[in-house]
Amino acid sequence: MKLSKQLLRALAPCGAALLSLSFPSSARASEGWQLVWSDEFEGDGSPNLQWWDFEEGYLRNNELQYYTKKRLENCRKENGMLVIEARRDHFDGHAVTSASLTSRRSASWTYGRFEVRAQLAAGRGTWPAIWMLGDNIGEVGWPHCGEIDIMEFVGYDPDTVHGTVHTTAYNHIQNTARGGSTVRDDLTQSMHVYAVEWEPHEIRFYVDDELYYTFENDQLGDDSTWPFHRPQHLKLNLAIGGDWGGSQGVDPAIYPTQFLIDYVRVYQRHEQGPYTLKIDSTGPGTVRIEPEKESYAPGETVTLIADPEIGMRLGKWKNVQVDRSLKTELRLDRSLEIHADFLDPSSMLQNTDFSNGTSNWYSYVDSNAAADIAVNAEQQATVTVSNAGSADWHVQLGQGGFALENGHRYRLTFQAKSVSGSPKLVAAIAQNASPYATYQSSSIDLSPTLQEHVLSFTHTQSSESNARVEFRLGSSAGQVAIDQVRLVNLDESPLTAYEQWKQQHGIRPLADDRDPDQDLRPNLLEYLLNTSPHSPNPFQPVALVSKINGQLILAPNFDANSKDESISVALQRSANLVDWEYGASSTLPFSRLKIMAPPPIQD
Repeated sequence: MKLSKQLLRALAPCGAALLSLSFPSSARASEGWQLVWSDEFEGDGSPNLQWWDFEEGYLRNNELQYYTKKRLENCRKENGMLVIEARRDHFDGHAVTSASLTSRRSASWTYGRFEVRAQLAAGRGTWPAIWMLGDNIGEVGWPHCGEIDIMEFVGYDPDTVHGTVHTTAYNHIQNTARGGSTVRDDLTQSMHVYAVEWEPHEIRFYVDDELYYTFENDQLGDDSTWPFHRPQHLKLNLAIGGDWGGSQGVDPAIYPTQFLIDYVRVYQRHEQGPYTLKIDSTGPGTVRIEPEKESYAPGETVTLIADPEIGMRLGKWKNVQVDRSLKTELRLDRSLEIHADFLDPSSMLQNTDFSNGTSNWYSYVDSNAAADIAVNAEQQATVTVSNAGSADWHVQLGQGGFALENGHRYRLTFQAKSVSGSPKLVAAIAQNASPYATYQSSSIDLSPTLQEHVLSFTHTQSSESNARVEFRLGSSAGQVAIDQVRLVNLDESPLTAYEQWKQQHGIRPLADDRDPDQDLRPNLLEYLLNTSPHSPNPFQPVALVSKINGQLILAPNFDANSKDESISVALQRSANLVDWEYGASSTLPFSRLKIMAPPPIQD
């Protein structure tokens, strides 16, 4: 039997390095902090995709590693820890691989205590980091969005950890970054708690609750020196080499090297009620709250309702750790701003409308060219080429990580326009790893008006497990805006059988219990019975009553598993028609059928 992390800590002797525990809730509560978000990394396997997303590709700082997506060798839960492992394994043509997690779609905060217990990756060339970026990075870029480095470590200086802030005025590019450091002699052998307390007047940096640096708000109201009045999200990554981590070389003997994270905990100052609740969404769907009120009492329960459009799915609830379902209850203990994103499951790409900035998209600017890539106020990706390169691929915006099947038909659609200059755009489908072979490409004629363009093709080469979409703009100067990028496999649907049935009949995902033809059969039951949800059927009971051992038993008169095994039909019993139990005693007087639709599919 595997003991839980909490029990192991409770049994640990005082002073045990790996099993030591600082109990957060009561201690922090006495200081006015309230736990609002956490991940203890219990269990094994991939990290919880409701709380984290993977970044992918060669992303920043001239680092050596390729960040992989959902690859257990590089990122996994194991023995109650999150393990981020850098490997020299030549995966998909990439010599060095690692992982980077972000909470951008799941949670972001303005002010709070951010606490991570971790053991750092050893070896010359390692560069593990726990850090935060402003959610508005896609609109204003870095460093204008602000960055808070809760912990940075470079392996060639094995006894020192750093805490830093970056802003327009203070950043490492200008050698003006503001920060501090502290020394420990066991950073790569033991767990330590790295924390930041971010408040409106200052940001304080700690290791094991020892304060070692404070960055004060200059109170000038100037974003260039204090952009830290807007939401920021968390990142956890292990880099190898790069401008800082590799400045004294990379020891080839370090692989594999591991960055171990015991937990992530976020606290905010406790506030007295009443509380306010705001909710919004991006993508194809709408959200609402029941009941909808101007304010709520502490402890009041509300229902969050997500209503995707036909054939679409809920992506994530942001800023609340609740089940990823279309209807979910929430007990209020603070004011909240909740966001939901909706996804098109048929699209092989994510963040297709750039509503989450440049999240999921990579950018590449060759040394022969100069360009800036951002997201404008209309949530369009803008690529501004100030100095053209010698080839179109010298400036790229793209997204990879999808598969192409031999013989399958695909269609790429996107909107684009010329904003200034005389830009040239090539849309391409290519390998997402060396040698980056091009499978399909098309030169696009741009106009000042946003127009939709289509690239249809059949993949006639060997199946490719890791392909990408590329927008190449390096051959001429100018600015281009791109939006609504969608790639679909015309020969394979990602929808479940029930989702396809609802899409074919024009039924929204939330409408399982609706009865549009008013024949006393909700949509889910129409699906199970293979009848039309829009044409009334002659009355036919959908349940039978049988007498077994002197008791009346209610049972379905159809095979619930004949069409979709993910939909369950079970018998429930009740004594009062309010509280229902599965498998309850047959002496309870009331029975009913409970039909459950399949759970949401993780994106």
